[in-house]
Amino acid sequence: RSCFADFFLFTLSTGLLLPAVSTHSMLLFDSGSPVSSLRNCSCSAPIGYCDEALANSLCRCNTVLRSSVQRLQKAGLLTVWVKELWVLEELLNSSMVAHLKLSFCGMKHLQSQQLVLLGLQTLRIHSAAPESPHPDQELQVVPSAGTAADLESSSFHVTFIDVSVLNGLTALKAYSVVGLPPPTFFQNFPHLDSPFTQLFPTDPTDPVDSREKPSEPRQKSLITFVY
Repeated sequence: RSCFADFFLFTLSTGLLLPAVSTHSMLLFDSGSPVSSLRNCSCSAPIGYCDEALANSLCRCNTVLRSSVQRLQKAGLLTVWVKELWVLEELLNSSMVAHLKLSFCGMKHLQSQQLVLLGLQTLRIHSAAPESPHPDQELQVVPSAGTAADLESSSFHVTFIDVSVLNGLTALKAYSVVGLPPPTFFQNFPHLDSPFTQLFPTDPTDPVDSREKPSEPRQKSLITFVY
């Protein structure tokens, strides 16, 4: 029997009106100074895309040197303005973020690269790239009602985002795979680059025998790919 027999595969809808969340948010952006650094701001009102002067004026901001940047562990509502990929790689990758707004404020198109997040629910994308046909896009990273009920006991929800979506060259797409226990998922995708693969056994010669641990619930997962 195929290990994919119990999967649910569904496409996520884009262009939806996302649910309202708190207007108080964290804003992070590359300060663009001669020494690489990060501006860390707390904003009580929405700030226009990539408007650093307005952010510095209306938000409470402080500067963090790149050498002192620590990976973000958890955030509710987060806005990140991206000029260079180091901000995503060194700060955001493998963090837990519920509601994320990503704005590309650079001029040169970004190359395809993977950003991995835990617990993502909503995603908004803006691109300031010249002649971008899709400058503003959004989606909800949540399953349908029936599938959500099936996932009530799951605590593992990971989203893989191709950062080239920030170029705004194509319509935002996503699909999710629901139902596999995390170890089984990563066994079937051994080349998938994820900081979470080390948390689960992936050696096919040493499978997990569920009969040995009858009292433990079978954890399910929601794996989403955004591209």
